[in-house]
Amino acid sequence: MLPLIQLPKRTPQKILIDFIDIIELRNKKDWEKLNEVLISKSIEGENKSYFKSQVWDMSAYTSKIQINKKSKFDFSFIKDSKDLTLEIKTIVYGWIYQKNSTRSRHIRIQTLVNRLCALKKVYIFLLNNNHKSISALNDKKTSQALDSFLLNKKLAQRTLEHVYAGINSIFRLKNWLQIELTLSTLKPYEHAVKLSKKTPQQTLAIPERIADELYSKAIDLVETYYPYRHKLADIEKELQDNYLKGKSVVDFNIKSGKWNFLNESTTQCKAREVNKASPQKSSEILSRYSSETPFKNLKTAFNWKKLYGRITTACYICCGAFSGMRDSELSVLKPNSYFCDEIDGHIFHLLQSRTFKLGEKDTTWVTAPITEKALELMTCFTKHWRAELIEANSEKESNYLWLNRTARSKPPVVIATWPDRLQLFSETYGTKITKEDLAEAFRSNPYAHDKVKAICIVGKSWPLKPHQFRRSLALYTTRHRIGTNVALKQQYKHTYLQMTNWYSVGGISSRLHDLRIDSDFQHLLEKTQLEETANKFFNMIHSDAPLSGSHGKAIMQMREDTPYIYSSWDVIYDAVKKGTLTLHGTMHSYCKNGYDCDMDGVINPAFCVDCKSGGSIIDEAQAKNWQKKHSQLTSYLKTQGDISPSIYAHCITQIRAAESVMEDFNIFYEQYKHPIEVTQYE
Repeated sequence: MLPLIQLPKRTPQKILIDFIDIIELRNKKDWEKLNEVLISKSIEGENKSYFKSQVWDMSAYTSKIQINKKSKFDFSFIKDSKDLTLEIKTIVYGWIYQKNSTRSRHIRIQTLVNRLCALKKVYIFLLNNNHKSISALNDKKTSQALDSFLLNKKLAQRTLEHVYAGINSIFRLKNWLQIELTLSTLKPYEHAVKLSKKTPQQTLAIPERIADELYSKAIDLVETYYPYRHKLADIEKELQDNYLKGKSVVDFNIKSGKWNFLNESTTQCKAREVNKASPQKSSEILSRYSSETPFKNLKTAFNWKKLYGRITTACYICCGAFSGMRDSELSVLKPNSYFCDEIDGHIFHLLQSRTFKLGEKDTTWVTAPITEKALELMTCFTKHWRAELIEANSEKESNYLWLNRTARSKPPVVIATWPDRLQLFSETYGTKITKEDLAEAFRSNPYAHDKVKAICIVGKSWPLKPHQFRRSLALYTTRHRIGTNVALKQQYKHTYLQMTNWYSVGGISSRLHDLRIDSDFQHLLEKTQLEETANKFFNMIHSDAPLSGSHGKAIMQMREDTPYIYSSWDVIYDAVKKGTLTLHGTMHSYCKNGYDCDMDGVINPAFCVDCKSGGSIIDEAQAKNWQKKHSQLTSYLKTQGDISPSIYAHCITQIRAAESVMEDFNIFYEQYKHPIEVTQYE
């Protein structure tokens, strides 16, 4: 039986493990065999984790590059109870091989790890109350005590929902587990709503002033150290080579028996001896580069570690802030991920990576030009680390950019602690939150007010997180009309536009808040509009230009005996200003009826030519539009061999209206005659 988990593409057969009937071993109390049941292997096919292990490392079975807690089942939280440890391990084994979902589709290891994290709260409750099994929840008082325990933790509804969904996953396994569970199946959402009023909070968008500070500093660091990218790599290589030379001396003395006081358990002493045996001190190596402006304060190994940490975080910010990529997508960027493309004469800067939502696949994101330098800087900076990983047969990790060496004695690792790094960057380079920033945070994050109150404190640094780049880019795009939500949907690889709208929420309200009304300019616009309308009426009355339309013909008759309302420009202007006279224009006519218009012209413009309510006015410019419409419609009818009566009626009424207008303006036209097909009946 193969595991019921979603495996990465091209998973080697050698790492797949057959199912063992651990229930039989448990019932027989054959603890020795049970403890030696193999759980996982490394990507090379070596045995990695056993049933007895406190941590089951499943990293070989995950799609993501990050080797972190999301690919490991950690049971250390329950180690004080052998019974509970055995039960929870058996449950997890059942998820992997028996049943882990109500759907037929396999789910990822990360999902199961998250499920265990949710169940951790339940098993801590059982441990604290000296219970030995999840079956203790059969007792109503115990299940109520669990609800009280979770209630006191003040957890969000979504967290509680995951907890109760985790309990339900045990119900689905109860026959295989041979655990007696008489408690009825829970409805996670309804149960969570009863216990908590803390609704799900949206990821925060960064206030623009703070984003300007953080992003500009990240760009500045990339621009500053980009010209020195090769020297950065040289410094790291020199420091590591110097360490390895000292280590080889110490290792030789240990192997030869000269230094018996050192062994594997005296790592600190060994590190001290390696430093002594190294040909040069770290400070001596760094001092050779101190003449260069960016490295003038580089005096100790600690300074060096801080510097490359800040540069790495700055490069990550440049990639995330200007693309809106998810953390998982940023994590698998490669040295060749950046490229340019020219479309319709425009140069686009693009990033290629893998997305894991709805199936793993390659895709691209539009980004900013600074991303090119950020990737080149990281590519050069980590080239020796990647070469080292290739030599160590860690080819998977060597393909990626975001590497770090935590200690000279350890190989480089993929960075998995971006929240901590981003928070440190914010504390180092970001300005403190002001009252104005807090007000903007509330305005821009209408569905995260509780979160803003909890973690955004005036006088403290901004709590920067990876997903905030994605949320902020959507907000800024909407706020400043940089792009549409349809374009954002494509950029964010969303299936539904509603999800994109969720990311950009708060953008329009922020845009409206930014509006400033210029009262003088507004007054000028209103006055100009009134004057333009008055000029139109005055020129129609006090000229001999032909007009058409029901009121247009009436105006031509008024010219011989002009009524008072049209007697002078000033009188007309006052009437327009008071609203007594109104004029609204379209391509086919003007209308003076205002809100009294019967709107028949919306259905068919022909109705405006001989308006029943007497409000239409057609001048020479609109007459030419009618001439053009006449030509288009007659050509259409001549080329259509078979049309419906309704379409014919719609076209012919406009053709006759156009002919009427052209006749009023003495425009030559050829009257349209539709060919009539005669059918003789006997």
